[in-house]
Amino acid sequence: QKPLVTTRAMEHLHFRQLPAGINAIVAIACYSGYNQEDSVIMNQSSIDRGFFRSLFFRSYRDEEKKMGTLIKEDFGRPDRSNTMGMRHGSYNKLDDDGLAPPGTRVSGEDVIIGKTTPLAPEEAQGPAARYSRKDHSISLRHSESGIVDQVLLTTNADGLRFVKVRVRSVRIPQIGDKFSSRHGQKGTVGMTYTQEDMPWTVEGITPDIIVNPHAIPSRMTIGQLIECIMGKVAAHVGKEGDATPFTDVTVDNISKALQKCGYQMR
Repeated sequence: QKPLVTTRAMEHLHFRQLPAGINAIVAIACYSGYNQEDSVIMNQSSIDRGFFRSLFFRSYRDEEKKMGTLIKEDFGRPDRSNTMGMRHGSYNKLDDDGLAPPGTRVSGEDVIIGKTTPLAPEEAQGPAARYSRKDHSISLRHSESGIVDQVLLTTNADGLRFVKVRVRSVRIPQIGDKFSSRHGQKGTVGMTYTQEDMPWTVEGITPDIIVNPHAIPSRMTIGQLIECIMGKVAAHVGKEGDATPFTDVTVDNISKALQKCGYQMR
């Protein structure tokens, strides 16, 4: 999402064209003790609605290599009857060209790039004599799962085939994940509560994130507090807020704007 509050410098640097965060409802409060020591509490109901859900991409690459003048690696689906050293993972996701097609759902240790090489004569001894090829396939990391997003097959400078397979997976926030504001107030998720277990305002608004108030005095990130109240004005008025420093944007002016929105002055 584009941030509600920005500065002129960010506009000139085009920060808003590729935003890296979400406009969250943040409460600065102590609550249940699970947001102490730089940890934060997150609203599980917000997470279920897609809060801070992101896509993670990992690319796997391989290329055919030539060993000597005759021996060359080949992409393709390995055959268990004549291939030695095949992996424990599944080869069923591969097409005949040895690559998992885009849109294929893969999970831990599934083979996504199939590659074999001719077996050297000195290796084809004893029980290995019945094999003619050796497996050099690439499988997914055992702890990951996802969907094959893109497959790129081309040739390198030597005329040998080169392949890149990109796997896409959805990452959902969980306890232990690290988050940060634009002011460097970072913290890990210490606990998640459903919406009915979170505190609420008079209007019935529940926060998405609860940050410990001890993070403010020691780090002195006053800009974050100004961003908070400016963001509240921007949300009420329906316009983007300009919080450029060293201008006429002061706490008093923002407070007067909040008063016009129905908030009380101290």
